[in-house]
Amino acid sequence: MQKFILTHEDRIYTLLTYIARKLLVSKKKAKQLLDKRLIFVNKKRVWIASYQLKEGDSVEVITQEAKHSEFQKDAILFKDNHYLIVSKPSDIITNGPESLESRLIEYFKDDHVKAAHRLDKDTSGAIIFTMNNNAFEQIKTLFKKNLMKKIYRVIVRGRVGKQTFTIDTPLRGQKAVTHVTLLKKGKTASYLEVSTETGRTHQIRIHLASVGYPVIGEMEYNRRPIEHPLLRQIPRQMLHAYQLSFIHPYTNRAVSVKAPIPADFNQCLKLLGL
Repeated sequence: MQKFILTHEDRIYTLLTYIARKLLVSKKKAKQLLDKRLIFVNKKRVWIASYQLKEGDSVEVITQEAKHSEFQKDAILFKDNHYLIVSKPSDIITNGPESLESRLIEYFKDDHVKAAHRLDKDTSGAIIFTMNNNAFEQIKTLFKKNLMKKIYRVIVRGRVGKQTFTIDTPLRGQKAVTHVTLLKKGKTASYLEVSTETGRTHQIRIHLASVGYPVIGEMEYNRRPIEHPLLRQIPRQMLHAYQLSFIHPYTNRAVSVKAPIPADFNQCLKLLGL
């Protein structure tokens, strides 16, 4: 992390221009840092290029090491002729160019591999791919009927008081239900297990933020200042798709897999005494 304090002379600059000048980089590169939401002003994440700085403002830039994810065979959690379940790393999109899907197609030399659902780029964990079109339609039906049980592990800011609770606030006019179980709480953060009855976009992140327990590292719905300096350095949301369970459409057998907790997630737990 690099930290700067605005001087009287620097107060004329917007955040974009200031970052470019202090880091000796182009405005294009500075904009990329803003777009990745790696800039804090007075402990609050700011990504608006035209943000007007004031004398005395504290500006922090989170520096990231380049990561080059390659698909590893040990990431395979389940595979048969119909379905493939893998543990997705946190630094790759689900499908599209340069995605986990495209890497699986290349790894298996099979153009039929297709993501059955999505996880955010910054979310790690278990995700299902299908091996043929019919299998895709079958698993899509399970998702529509809420017959796919998904359990997440998440680290949030704040001391959660209740052992279990449910959030059922509608999202964008649609029903949304999130069940929460407290696994452990520390002085400033809590470790939760979360399951969802519905699959609304960003449901867990929005619901937890709405009750005062934003996901650590979350960059859209957490607008409060982050006092803990180490927490400001966490470059991704601490949300992990831990377990997937369903009845196999072809064999009628129960399938249940767990994705190992990744190293950065465990590191965050250790940092917070969880």
